[in-house]
Amino acid sequence: MGNNYLVFAKGVYPYSYMTDRSKFDQTELPSKEDFHDTLNDEPLSDENYQRARDMWNCFGILNLRQYHDHYLMSDVLLLADVFKHFRHDVL
Repeated sequence: MGNNYLVFAKGVYPYSYMTDRSKFDQTELPSKEDFHDTLNDEPLSDENYQRARDMWNCFGILNLRQYHDHYLMSDVLLLADVFKHFRHDVL
């Protein structure tokens, strides 16, 4: 799984859609329109939505809570990797 492009790709998250905790129980990925970035008024690209769907399927995600947790974990691990390489290369 470590060589899968999804492991190293920045995640896609429906920030504006997540208005309350009840959404965590949903068992399907929200629609592409639900990923609309209301802060910048930008729609999600087809490519990024496909990556979200691929992530849902590849990692066997069963509900939006698992998607949320996976998004957070992968985001933190990617950031930690960047810092590790920065320390190695600069310090």
